Amino acid sequence: MPTTTFANGIVITTYPVPPASFDFEKATDEERTLYGIPRLTAGSSDVQKRLQETVQNIRLVEPAFKQRDIRRKKLPGLKPGHGTETYDNWSGGVTFPASGDKIWCVNGTWNIPKASLPAGAQSGIWYTASTWIGIDGDDGSGDIVQAGCDADVMISGGDTQYQFNPWWEWWPAGSFWITNIPASAGDEFTCFIQCIPLLAGSANPNSALLLLVNVTKSFGLFFVATAPAHVSLQGNCAEWILEALETGPKGEPELAKFTTVDFTQCSAITVRDKTVLPDSGNKINMVDKSGSVISKGKFVGSNKVQVSYV
Repeated sequence: MPTTTFANGIVITTYPVPPASFDFEKATDEERTLYGIPRLTAGSSDVQKRLQETVQNIRLVEPAFKQRDIRRKKLPGLKPGHGTETYDNWSGGVTFPASGDKIWCVNGTWNIPKASLPAGAQSGIWYTASTWIGIDGDDGSGDIVQAGCDADVMISGGDTQYQFNPWWEWWPAGSFWITNIPASAGDEFTCFIQCIPLLAGSANPNSALLLLVNVTKSFGLFFVATAPAHVSLQGNCAEWILEALETGPKGEPELAKFTTVDFTQCSAITVRDKTVLPDSGNKINMVDKSGSVISKGKFVGSNKVQVSYV
């Protein structure tokens, strides 16, 4: 299958698009291998069923990638039981598996927010509201695999510009725009991230399947990514996040004003086949330099994470 190796060691494998008649349940192992669709182990049938329902009525394409310039400098590193977490560029929710267990799958659905200029916006700076889901990244993780979409706004020469860019990342390596999936404000996105090797008990769970779908435009794609060198997925947490990217002149986060984002149908699945919902974890609030909350995470019921501009 086609593979692309980037300078930072990331390897991405893409697969032919399966035919519209492809049946997840009846497909042979040979057909699954051809189209890059693994046969999951016992305890994952509900996840596979929902994934199949997601792709049944959309157009699948092979993804195309472009190196993304934004590179995060650090991860939160907070702990379960901390309560509401605060951070300078994340807001939303994070959840954790039980002791001795690990998260191998996370999924969620949300609408891309409309971004607008915040008070005091400077010319020539992109202000961002980047929405994504991921595994790892908190609780002392040294890595994170994530996918989502940026909603950016900038004023330059008196004109206001907007851009929407789907992307994925496996930190601490680089981040990549996904250049052939359309996106605009209000579009409904669904994402699944699955670390099949972790589910299978691998001692080196260093690859993940990512499925990203623009439900509104009936358009989606999936691929398998290999982690950076010497990195394995820990499976110690999962997130649903709105992020301010580090786009300021000194690399500081710059948050756009944004319409409220509701992450729905949120769940994480563990190796021991336990469903972990957001409200069993922590809310995350984004704070500015003075410590004031500027973006607030909230749990609405058990499986919905709401993020609001303050």
